[in-house]
Amino acid sequence: MERDKRLSHLSLVLRVGILLTLSVSIFAQSGRKPSGSTQQQQEKPIARIETKEVIVPLTAYDADGALVSDLTPKDVLVLEDGESRPVSYLRHEPANIVLIIDSSNEIGTFKNGESQRKPKEPVELWKQQRYEIMPRPTAREFADNLVSKLSPADQIAIIQYADRVNLMQDWTRDRGQALTALQSKFRVGLRASYFDALKLAAEKLEKCPTGRRVVVLVSDGLDTNSKATRRQAMMALEKARAIVFVVGWSEVVRNEIEFAANWIGAHESANTSTAKRVAELRRHLLKLDSSAVELRALAETSGGEIWLPESHDKLVASNKDVASEIGAQYSLAFITETKPSLDNRRLIQVFAARRGLSVRSSRSYYIGD
Repeated sequence: MERDKRLSHLSLVLRVGILLTLSVSIFAQSGRKPSGSTQQQQEKPIARIETKEVIVPLTAYDADGALVSDLTPKDVLVLEDGESRPVSYLRHEPANIVLIIDSSNEIGTFKNGESQRKPKEPVELWKQQRYEIMPRPTAREFADNLVSKLSPADQIAIIQYADRVNLMQDWTRDRGQALTALQSKFRVGLRASYFDALKLAAEKLEKCPTGRRVVVLVSDGLDTNSKATRRQAMMALEKARAIVFVVGWSEVVRNEIEFAANWIGAHESANTSTAKRVAELRRHLLKLDSSAVELRALAETSGGEIWLPESHDKLVASNKDVASEIGAQYSLAFITETKPSLDNRRLIQVFAARRGLSVRSSRSYYIGD
């Protein structure tokens, strides 16, 4: 009897164990979780939006075209890829200026100075060339005057290019040091390493953690000797967020070439050699037209300006306009979202929000830099 009770009790325990095991298995297969886990699953994750301050150059003009010096953040509206962005500040800052001088003479010495072939009065052919000692080549005279007009707070580096790129002067605020470098290191060459010079300028500016980034480019925009490609040079400048002011050689050299071609036709014997030289000069005019278009696009895309003076004297005098533009320029800072994107290049538009005001700024930037 006692034995039967023990067997009955054992049987009951086994049945209860089997039922509990089946219940746990069925509950697990149903996919249901404890009430605490269900509550956690229903909670929405917190969205984190990372932001970044972007700084771009900006220049403002009034209704008469005069530079404006009293701009405030409420006077402008910034759109990035079509979306409004808050302006964090708008102020004048010291400038980091890279001056790039084109000293290449592949087609002739037309950039050195005004032609000396013009006779003062009708004389015999062998006396028609009156040569004068040139105190300074045009590009150097421009550079000397520009350096002397910069704000004491600005720093400058000077790059010269021809057959190779030469860093004539590294960063300095010492105007005397910069002028001495121009006097002692200015050299002319034949071929043009234009893109290499732009790339070096961008690299110099990338190392400037504060202040505006400015390139002053005195060039015809032609390249015959660079290792860097055009795309590499332009992308480097854009990533450096540099504003580019261009003083172009195209009109000066055009006038000098046309004068030289006419002079050759009127004063030199007609033969194969002179015909080839005139044809070479004419072909170069087409190159100048094409490069002038690219120089204009470079200046405008960066938020800068371009000058195409018609004579050597006017090219030298343009240093005043360049210095004024640099002095009146603002640093515009706005807040953007650093959301993931396949393209790090973002398009921006800056509009004036004040009556009679017009503004000019860069049109794009790279968010990753």
